[in-house]
Amino acid sequence: MANRKKGAERSTRPPTKTTPTGVSPVFSRTARFRRESTQHLLNHFSLWGYREIILPSFEYLDAISPGIPPALLTKLYLMQDRGSGQVLVLRPDATAQIARLTTQSFRDRQLPLRFCYSTSVFRDENHQASIDRELHQTGLELIGDPSVVSDGEILDLCLSGAEIFPLGDSLLLLSHAGLQEAFLREISEDADRSKEVRSAFHSRNPDRLRDLLPSRGKTFPRKMVDALAGGVFGIEESRSILAKLLPDGPARLREEMEGFLDLLASIDASPRASAVRVDFALPPSSPYYTGMFFQLFAPGSSTHLASGGRYDRLGQAFGHDLPAVGFAYHITHIEETLRKREAPEETPTLVLACHAPGNVTPVQAFARTLRRSGRAVMTAPDPSSDSGLPLSADGILADHEDIAAVLLYDAEKGLWTLTGRGKDVRTARSIEEIAGFVLSGDLA
Repeated sequence: MANRKKGAERSTRPPTKTTPTGVSPVFSRTARFRRESTQHLLNHFSLWGYREIILPSFEYLDAISPGIPPALLTKLYLMQDRGSGQVLVLRPDATAQIARLTTQSFRDRQLPLRFCYSTSVFRDENHQASIDRELHQTGLELIGDPSVVSDGEILDLCLSGAEIFPLGDSLLLLSHAGLQEAFLREISEDADRSKEVRSAFHSRNPDRLRDLLPSRGKTFPRKMVDALAGGVFGIEESRSILAKLLPDGPARLREEMEGFLDLLASIDASPRASAVRVDFALPPSSPYYTGMFFQLFAPGSSTHLASGGRYDRLGQAFGHDLPAVGFAYHITHIEETLRKREAPEETPTLVLACHAPGNVTPVQAFARTLRRSGRAVMTAPDPSSDSGLPLSADGILADHEDIAAVLLYDAEKGLWTLTGRGKDVRTARSIEEIAGFVLSGDLA
């Protein structure tokens, strides 16, 4: 009998040639954009005292699941830990992960705590081709401060950080989860009707909400429907609406309105107030929000590009009640939005220096000289040699948008030729002369 190799058996099936649906590699300009923009964001956050945290890629399911929204539990990527036999989960949510880490590892630290991160989250979206299953996020969390000042800090950071991206004039839609819940309970506390009431409210259908109101009894819910449902308002108008409702509101609703009024007053005094609108019926992007929450939009975006809010009760799921607020930019969605626009052409700067077997050393010296001065140089076999690429200088420039110029050597004539875009050509017998020409700035 033939001996079998230990370990996993080799598959006889041909390897899959496609990347799994919902994930994709990130190349060239997009990769550079992601790296540079996220680093700018982290630097920006650090000016406010946020310390970077690198999150584990997976967690024990039973440790993280108490903080995962129920709708997300069916979308987890699970695996078995070979050592312990326990079930592991690939990171589905950065906020829940930070809530677990801080409530269990930093509970005795002086508050507040400020953390920022740049990472991916993974969610199984039923293999729909149009749905991303790996989403890159850059965000922050402020833990231990329940004040309206921290809410304002988060909003300011989101709007100021958005200026790092070439998105144009961003618009932040603001709402309040506690106010929404108190409002909806005033309309109906009947569990059988609450789902229909909630649907009508979040679909901004005031006519349907009025139909669902009881025919007799309190008149205040009708005043609330008329004022809050179905519209988007500026800060000053929103303050006026709440101020008129406040005197007649029940105690549980007045408390939420007063807290939101305090936040709106602080935003109204901010230089970025014009970028904020209030949508009292905005659906929360996560069920764990307890206070203010928001979504950021930009011209041409089909979905929100950042979201966040206050989640004061999430820590309870991990055994320690800490007030918290935070947000994240959805970098994957931002990249998609920018790809759809007419992006300005980047000016290529990379020089390709081609070497043949007899001139490797001078080409390497040329590359070192330029790199020391900060100029990017890539070396490759001469396309005319047997081992090189079967391309001309013009062909290389046509196929590689990042390359600004190609350097070749003609052994018969003893000439170095630098061919740039737009048919710019420079010839010389000395490669050092070509290097001087590049470093002089005459080559873009």
